[in-house]
Amino acid sequence: MLIFELTADMDGRGLAARLTECGAASYVVSGECPRVVCECGDSLRFRVAQLVAGMMTREWLQLRVVQRVCRLEPLWPVEEVQFHALVEICESRLQRRPVGGHTLEEWQALLARAMASQFGRSVCVALEPLARFRLHRVVVDLAERVRDRLLASALEDEYEESLAMLRYLLDEHPSSGAELHVYITPESVWVTDAEGGVVSDAQIERVALQDDEVTSEDLAMTLLITRSPWHIVVHDAYPDAPWPSFAETVVRVFGDRAVRCSGCAICCPNRPRAASPKRRAFGRRSSRGVRRRLTQEAESAPGAPADSQWGEG
Repeated sequence: MLIFELTADMDGRGLAARLTECGAASYVVSGECPRVVCECGDSLRFRVAQLVAGMMTREWLQLRVVQRVCRLEPLWPVEEVQFHALVEICESRLQRRPVGGHTLEEWQALLARAMASQFGRSVCVALEPLARFRLHRVVVDLAERVRDRLLASALEDEYEESLAMLRYLLDEHPSSGAELHVYITPESVWVTDAEGGVVSDAQIERVALQDDEVTSEDLAMTLLITRSPWHIVVHDAYPDAPWPSFAETVVRVFGDRAVRCSGCAICCPNRPRAASPKRRAFGRRSSRGVRRRLTQEAESAPGAPADSQWGEG
């Protein structure tokens, strides 16, 4: 006879049903400390250990990961934490990603062997302390991954809100018949007209100079929205830019009006490069909040020209 001590949040009836299906007689004893009593022969003991270890590396593991993340990140809704924990555990299992040094299948096998060894020394096994000791590294590692998922999800939501705001501002400007080119490099971003002349706007630049955090991306996006060209060619010489890249942002804001360059001296550094237009002296630091404010201020600034002339090349 084997006796498994459970905690109140463990599914004793589910465990008993699984043990019965494998041929062991089992039942639940209710009480302050629920127990599952299992009667089986020696030939079934390792199979029983595998089933119990499977429950601990699935239901129990997910529950403890959620509890740890909620304790570390109390502002996140529990339902969202549960969703990301389930996705992370399922992906780790299906893709056989190492967690804490082993795959989840390997952790389950290690726990099953430890449990089978415990059966030989004691008929009563407290599952919670055993799993906490054996799976501590797994819980910690998975909790950190779930926290990363939550952060990534929040950043993606913020990005989508930023895109929606930029599209709204774009809709407020009537489309012009201009064609503009956006050049993106690891050092800077700049905009030219179809003939290669750098596009600038004195009003926007005056607003930009009042804030040290404004970047060349902020200036370029503001120019594109206020000009509202019918066609934009994106020359992306920074394909490894951190997400979200400026090239992706331009394409997603302007939709069919923006196309990526199929290859030129800027986009393909291995080709002979012609003299590039003069660039603006602003850094590339990400500043979506500044971009929103800059766009709004440039639009509402008194005396702002309704239809600025193209800058000289």
